Amino acid sequence: MVATNLILGRFPSRAFMSRPESAGILEKFAPIAKAIRKGNIAAFKRSLGPEGGNERWFFQKGLLLPLLHRAEVLVWRSLARRVFLLTYQVPTDPNSRKAPTLDLTYLVTGAQYCQKILEGWHSSKDSVNHLFGELPDLVPPPNGPIQLSANQGTVFGNLQPDIPEIEAIVASLVQQGLLHGFVSHKLSLFAILGAKQRGGALRAGFPPPWEVIKARAESNGSTEVPGWVSEERKGTFGGVLNLSGIARPVGSGA
Repeated sequence: MVATNLILGRFPSRAFMSRPESAGILEKFAPIAKAIRKGNIAAFKRSLGPEGGNERWFFQKGLLLPLLHRAEVLVWRSLARRVFLLTYQVPTDPNSRKAPTLDLTYLVTGAQYCQKILEGWHSSKDSVNHLFGELPDLVPPPNGPIQLSANQGTVFGNLQPDIPEIEAIVASLVQQGLLHGFVSHKLSLFAILGAKQRGGALRAGFPPPWEVIKARAESNGSTEVPGWVSEERKGTFGGVLNLSGIARPVGSGA
């Protein structure tokens, strides 16, 4: 059920995590939830890989591939949101009609930093990526970059993310409804639409994933959401309990 929460864009609540039956289970998911919240792609990949110590457990439970391929989009959304928060300059003119924008070159920098961390690069001093503070001097591993499999890299193996890759990822997030706006290929920007009408750039550009998924299901004429079982169907085999009251949206505390 915790895995379904994460895929649907919801984190377990404190009340749920404090239940005795949750002991030993939620610890396995805590690094994944933290990585999604922070938009830390390197931490997300490692939490599901051999470094995390739980890869075999996730695989045996049939959760490894769903988490890798369905929760990763939420990490990218959180990274884009975090970069926007730390780099966007609010116009001094309150009447400005210019759309809020995210400079995608900053997002490339964040993705490349995560890629290097996955390849074994490390900082020579106690500092972090400039997206979160000061840009460190990364030192390459003595025996060369770690050779990553296709799914271990930020984008694909040891491929370094670049503008075309990041533009494609952002465009995919827009298509899925996880970002609201459009990509300017010419300017390498993501422009947010409807900021004033929707209560600000963050609310307009980065809608809560759970709301997006639920609204998409309802727009298709369905009262159900993937991974969700209503109370009327509670008790059916293979079902997932109704998540109301036990989870909160991803990114709500970002």
